[in-house]
Amino acid sequence: MFFQGGIIQGGLMLYTKQEPEVGAWYTNRTGKLMKVKLVLYRHENPLRVMIEFLEGQHKIVNIDDWYYLELSRQIGAYRKARLQQ
Repeated sequence: MFFQGGIIQGGLMLYTKQEPEVGAWYTNRTGKLMKVKLVLYRHENPLRVMIEFLEGQHKIVNIDDWYYLELSRQIGAYRKARLQQ
């Protein structure tokens, strides 16, 4: 699976700050898959992010918490995850 947002150095994954993009899929460091459903902006700056997990649960996090999630952007992850269910 292709990812973007991390660098492997010395066998460890080093994550970079990911900007939330509506419709994009991400995985956290434990491998949990999530999709950005909505980004709330204030004065052109992101304020809150609504994420949806593969299981269907929704969660709203503030932008500071979003940046602490250590995410990798996934391309084609949803299609592959649905095929494995």
